[in-house]
Amino acid sequence: MNINYLYYFQTVCKYKNMTKAAESIHISQPSITLAIKELEKELGFELFYRIGNKIELTPEGKIFLDKSKHFIKQFEDFQCDALDLGKKRKASLKIGIPTVLGTFLLSKILPRFNVIYPDIELKIFEVPTFVGAKMIEESTLDFCIGIIDSDIYDDIDSKTIYKTELYLVTNPKNELAKHPIISNYMLKNVPFVILSEGSYHYKIITKRLEKAKPNIILHSNQLSTIRYLLENDLASTILYKEIFQNTENLCSIPLERAITANIGVLWRRNQYISHSMKLFIEYMASIHIN
Repeated sequence: MNINYLYYFQTVCKYKNMTKAAESIHISQPSITLAIKELEKELGFELFYRIGNKIELTPEGKIFLDKSKHFIKQFEDFQCDALDLGKKRKASLKIGIPTVLGTFLLSKILPRFNVIYPDIELKIFEVPTFVGAKMIEESTLDFCIGIIDSDIYDDIDSKTIYKTELYLVTNPKNELAKHPIISNYMLKNVPFVILSEGSYHYKIITKRLEKAKPNIILHSNQLSTIRYLLENDLASTILYKEIFQNTENLCSIPLERAITANIGVLWRRNQYISHSMKLFIEYMASIHIN
């Protein structure tokens, strides 16, 4: 089977028109039509219903489209892996990480990795864990570093690299700073800032604060904005304890009902794992984050 025919087939599926598909990949319309006919002859079934100038996938065509996408992805992964091994090009991995985790994790991950594997380039994208997981499933990202939750991510494999806890953070002059531990009832009507909707952090915090009913005055992913509100005693928040742990003019206090989180590296289940991806997974499993 000619792999180019599979690319042609997927392009026709995208445009639902032979002429437009041919124009998009700069070949003649008769050539792409012939390729589809040859593919159908080899398979023994029709891929499309032809209705005038429009075409629609047959039931068999829909199944074959899914299988061809999977095959081409594996083939492209194999090509990348072969090139990595041959060192004909610098390998590149796309990594997603939420902004708040990146503030204290990237400095512990990147420098040593770059020294050990100078031929593997890491491209970092700031994305919430939920978004990162979706991008992994769509093959837009190779990995995401985020909160592990097997109840949410169906087609994701993961490896825990770090366990953390969320603390209340407030100004030392705030009434809450007088307490060695914070219970939910203390937070009623307290001005609060939390991360924006769409993040895993937002999900767990809003669930925990549902009965406490603080006065949420701002949703923001900008740590500089959150810090400004905290330092000026305009709001309090709940964040990973590492973020403001060593900040002199802020106070971090544990919660009576602890909120813990497993941070890990996530990747798409059942995908082809290239040589550079294997090295990254092994590296992440070996590091010790203090």
